[in-house]
Amino acid sequence: MNEISQRLKSLRLEAQMSQEDLAAKLNVSRQSVSKWETGESVPDILKLRQLSQLFNVSIDYLVGNEAFIPKDKDEDSHQKALKKRTMQGILWSVAFLISMFGYEVLKEEGWLIAIFVAIPISFWINYYVDK
Repeated sequence: MNEISQRLKSLRLEAQMSQEDLAAKLNVSRQSVSKWETGESVPDILKLRQLSQLFNVSIDYLVGNEAFIPKDKDEDSHQKALKKRTMQGILWSVAFLISMFGYEVLKEEGWLIAIFVAIPISFWINYYVDK
């Protein structure tokens, strides 16, 4: 048995599906599913995509290139990274506005605001957002 066949069989059994059930969902014969699971043949790329969606795993996992990582965890990490970048952008904008406000109010000493307020805020942003 190769990696694909082992993973297909274990995913099917975890989902409590028979070969007939899986074949019906993929519009293939039960014999095709049996051949995939015994390693006699492999599913084509379109069937691999359907299998990955059905079992909520990546195609890389199905073909043996990575450990099991559920797709929704990948999406969660993507959402966290997006929130992190959004928060960082908002905080950078606030730091910029503070420095511009300080420059307009103090005119000559506006650079002091940049040094003593905006720069520490930027370090704070990087520290807490990257945490």
